[in-house]
Amino acid sequence: MGRNALFAAAAFFSLGTPAHAGRVLEEHTIAIDGQPGRYFRLHDTEAKQGAQVIVVVSGSGCAQFGSRLPYFFEKYPAPVDVYHLEKPHVGKGATGQPGTCSPQYEQADNLQRRVRDTLAFLDRQPVLAAAGPRSIALVGFSEGGRIAPVVAGRSGKAGWLAVAGSGGMRQSDEFLVFADRGVAPYADPYSRALLEKQFADIAAHPAALDKSFLGHPYAYWSSHLFNDPLPDFARLDIPVVAAMGEKDESVPIESGRALRDFYARHPHKPFRFIEYEGASHGLQRGDRRHVQDFVAGLTRWFRNDPRAFDETQARP
Repeated sequence: MGRNALFAAAAFFSLGTPAHAGRVLEEHTIAIDGQPGRYFRLHDTEAKQGAQVIVVVSGSGCAQFGSRLPYFFEKYPAPVDVYHLEKPHVGKGATGQPGTCSPQYEQADNLQRRVRDTLAFLDRQPVLAAAGPRSIALVGFSEGGRIAPVVAGRSGKAGWLAVAGSGGMRQSDEFLVFADRGVAPYADPYSRALLEKQFADIAAHPAALDKSFLGHPYAYWSSHLFNDPLPDFARLDIPVVAAMGEKDESVPIESGRALRDFYARHPHKPFRFIEYEGASHGLQRGDRRHVQDFVAGLTRWFRNDPRAFDETQARP
């Protein structure tokens, strides 16, 4: 089950010309650990001043994500310089439809590999490699909101962390919350008892690629399901902002509130939680694309402006 699917679907219509004059999306090749890879860069060619360098970490699934960067930054009111490393074995224009992910992709698709590749990207892409300490902003969507905090804790280049559609609970616990709430498929066809049995089988076969659950092999799930994100956040001493939709159907809002409550117990750590009332996993409510509002609000947040995100109509 691709937890990034709603973020991806919302962006498909925007694959044409960027809305901003002089805003260009480029695709480049890069070698990561000796393997060929691809990355995208979105930047303003006519910018009269330096832009905040941002690295976007995408969610789950084998759909190409980099070509959708213009959608997310459509309302961004400042010059952009945004980078995204595609996951290995994601084909050009790949839609990520069920059954289209290759065996090579599934073998490489795990939390540890994504962290390692992102760290290597920061060290090898020329602009990112030249960046100074705490000068790069990491932005993680959905599953990327699990990857980015780990990367931020391991790279001295990270100066800000923004996550959307992810929280502070173990993924296995998130699924149980949904099961208790009666949310399909975690409650139908599954149940708390069936999920716990499934989790035990995944833990017993952590490297299995021939056994699957909700569209991913066990090797994928074993790297994500039982990972506790709170220690990763606890290690950070940089500003963090997290956004979730109240009606998120892929990650329960309780997970975002758990992250909020964790930071409430550590008030010395700079943190802000934004809950979009009635919004989905992709921060969508009706015609309102709060994901664009959230990304646009980052410009003020980078400057520590207390008015950041005020215009997004978010719940405090």
